[in-house]
Amino acid sequence: MPDVIDSEKRLRDADALIDEFINRVTDDLERVKDEPFDPGYAERFQETARRLSKQLNSQLPLDLDSDAIAEIRGIIVEALDDLVGIDEERPWDTVELFLLKAEAIRHIVRDALDAHVGSDGQDTAALVQSLLNWLPRVSQTRLAGLVGISPRHFQRWKRVGSEPTRRLLLVTRLVALLHRAWTPEGVVAWFERPRRDLDGKRPIDVLDDHDYEQRLMIAVRQGRAQHGS
Repeated sequence: MPDVIDSEKRLRDADALIDEFINRVTDDLERVKDEPFDPGYAERFQETARRLSKQLNSQLPLDLDSDAIAEIRGIIVEALDDLVGIDEERPWDTVELFLLKAEAIRHIVRDALDAHVGSDGQDTAALVQSLLNWLPRVSQTRLAGLVGISPRHFQRWKRVGSEPTRRLLLVTRLVALLHRAWTPEGVVAWFERPRRDLDGKRPIDVLDDHDYEQRLMIAVRQGRAQHGS
């Protein structure tokens, strides 16, 4: 089983790589985009972008969601294809397009980081406290229903740490992503609305179905992206 700490470190390292690249290229654009394009810069940018792509591909943790890995690698392939020919009349367009794709990868990486927060490697008491912190206006009765237990059992989880259930881990990962883009009430409402990408079912109704786990993670990432977070 992949080490949780190592997985999070890999994601943070990948985020740092992208962040450094985006900041450096953005500074370059601001400094020289109104000047004649230097062909030497094109060669240097292509080499830097290829090196970044190779580093990111090797940096992805083994336990990262398979759909996220496929999406990142798909973006990398597209971005590298874009580098093959830089339009001499509009050279900065290629640079800006690569930046947009780097931003898209950073978004996926940061979603994965958010899903790590308060989920893996902690006991029930810590996870319950995370939910309470993220959803302060949601009643504990509703939270208990969300994680599939009775209110009394939820109170016991608050006090006594134990091995978390699969459903508690999944709900915590989902809420870790949702709460950055939605109000506490909106997060709970998300679980209770039927979704076409879940065969017309409500997220809360498929939390115990292993076949829907990846689809839930995809749905929550798409919902977060639509809200600009």
